[in-house]
Amino acid sequence: MTAIPDHGPDHGLDHGLDHGLDQGPAKGLDKGLGENPVLLVVYDAGSLAPTRLAEAARQAGCDLVFVTADTAHAQEMIPTLEMVGTVVNTAGRTEAQTREALRALDPAGIVTFSEFQIAPTVRLAEALGLRYHRPADVDAITHKDLQRLRFAEAGVDSVRFRTLTDPAQADEAIAHVGLPAIIKPVKGASSRNTQAVATPEECRAALAEVFAGAGGGPAETAVMLEELLVGRPTPAPWGDYIAVDCVADGDDVRPVFVTSKFALAEPFRERGGYGGFSVVPEAEEREVRDLACRAVRALNIHGVADVEIKLTAGGPRVIEVNGRLGAWVDDLAVRSGTSDPAYVAVAAALGLPYETPEVKQGGPIAFHYLTVPPLGARRVRAIRGVSALRRLAHVERVVVLAEPGADVDWRIGARGNTAAVIGSAATHEELAATVAAIESVDWIDYE
Repeated sequence: MTAIPDHGPDHGLDHGLDHGLDQGPAKGLDKGLGENPVLLVVYDAGSLAPTRLAEAARQAGCDLVFVTADTAHAQEMIPTLEMVGTVVNTAGRTEAQTREALRALDPAGIVTFSEFQIAPTVRLAEALGLRYHRPADVDAITHKDLQRLRFAEAGVDSVRFRTLTDPAQADEAIAHVGLPAIIKPVKGASSRNTQAVATPEECRAALAEVFAGAGGGPAETAVMLEELLVGRPTPAPWGDYIAVDCVADGDDVRPVFVTSKFALAEPFRERGGYGGFSVVPEAEEREVRDLACRAVRALNIHGVADVEIKLTAGGPRVIEVNGRLGAWVDDLAVRSGTSDPAYVAVAAALGLPYETPEVKQGGPIAFHYLTVPPLGARRVRAIRGVSALRRLAHVERVVVLAEPGADVDWRIGARGNTAAVIGSAATHEELAATVAAIESVDWIDYE
């Protein structure tokens, strides 16, 4: 469910950068690479901003080497990445050639902040003898159905589910799971094609649509039908779920930051989060933190991970684990004065010591609120009056995420969000009033 935003600006496509080993092993070696330990950052969409990574690297006393994915976003970011580190571009290289180029740099650690690059990072770490998630665990870390099996085996949580690769499997899945249930992709993020179903007819129709890519949404090849975890009654604007980012080194798993959530938009679209002082009572937050650490431990994760947890009447339940830092977590943690997730991630990758916080019961509350189109909206018609959002009390920045004509269909999940409203508040009452004010601004039209 966690959204994966781009945290860095785009700077255009590849500007004549080398793509092969015959033109040199890496760009930026004239910056003195080799004097400090080298940290490999496998870079793609969803990564922390390069300047933020550079700040964490200075604190850790390491040099950054960005291993850029062969994707449009990563290629566009190369000029910016070269300003703060060395770039080894995977475009035009085989994995074997990339490994040899990186081995020559004698790296001390490896990390990725991109959901899309977890599996490639696992392969690089294994080949280079670096600590990261293990190959034997990567499928469970990146596949939600295999996570459920791990959690049940470890006694962490047990939820009924079935994996489907064809809509013809609907009736057998319904018989096993029961209704109501939730449909979601086995792999992926950002709440894509995620929806609840209450009747067999509704379930069959929804499955047929997600496999066919009907209605303009992306087509899925494998989905889960999963027991619906019902949240406890929660007053608006607060959500009935919460996220805990953890750092793991073997059995030593500790919380780094708790992101409290705003209420979901239908059907399961995220509206962002806030921290580090939660409206959730301290005792319940401690229970949530403990469950998150047990879930991370069950997957044998090394480094940072993001755990989403449902707050039900019967206690907290695991929604899913993402094997990388959660969206907005570093920004919220730093602005609220809670912790330093970027440094913790870098330090964990290098085997350096790091500090983690206790439950916070005061101080500033940083927020990252997402404006979400109405359920029936298909595209943006017009944008006007963004300045009205920026003038609101407690709002520090507004990032418009869509342009007129952009697709905002609910099936594409967080990619359909239209703006991120960023700021801070002194109290939960102040934050709730700010959210209400944001939602009352008439600044965008939809078709």
